[in-house]
Amino acid sequence: MKSKTMNPVLDFINTLCNFVVLNFVFLITCLPVITIGAALSSLYYVTLREARGEYGYLVRTYLSEFKNNLKKGTIAFLILFLAGAVFLFNIVFWFETGTMAGTVLAGILIAAAIAWFLIVTYTFPLIGRFENSTTQTLKNAFGLAMSNMKSTFALIIMDTFVFFLCLYLSPMKLFMVLLGFAFVAYCQSFILKKVFEPYEKDVLALENTEI
Repeated sequence: MKSKTMNPVLDFINTLCNFVVLNFVFLITCLPVITIGAALSSLYYVTLREARGEYGYLVRTYLSEFKNNLKKGTIAFLILFLAGAVFLFNIVFWFETGTMAGTVLAGILIAAAIAWFLIVTYTFPLIGRFENSTTQTLKNAFGLAMSNMKSTFALIIMDTFVFFLCLYLSPMKLFMVLLGFAFVAYCQSFILKKVFEPYEKDVLALENTEI
């Protein structure tokens, strides 16, 4: 838990160590692969709390939420993973045909894949923050992405920037293993916090309703 001391350097070191441990636990809970959805949802739950200034035990809270999000996060992950695999296969397949019809269909599928990516961007933070059915969460994710384009663009730019840094800078891979995933989620949480704020005043009104 964060304990405020008179020494800002010690506060920083304490916070850094907590995030390193959180990042490590996050990676461990991602290892079964199918639990990635639950892990991401729980990570965003913790980092959103931190972004709102609700400091607490990071790892203990994460593990508690991981248990709570295991079923819903796993179901959402499997749905999105299978949908993404279908989109990728069909895009490649129709492009390979080399026909005009194939190119048009591939273009339509690319547009659908972009919508899929927007849904992925918001789904796990939503699971971590709000109580909804999986179907409603996916609908809400798309609705939030489309109604908050500036925030959505900022989130995508952040993900893209990190991806290319990992692709071309070897030290970045080490950074992601040590701290990166928790740090990126924490940075994104400040954007997500502003997106979620209009709905947090009455969380119950969000349940089973479209945003």
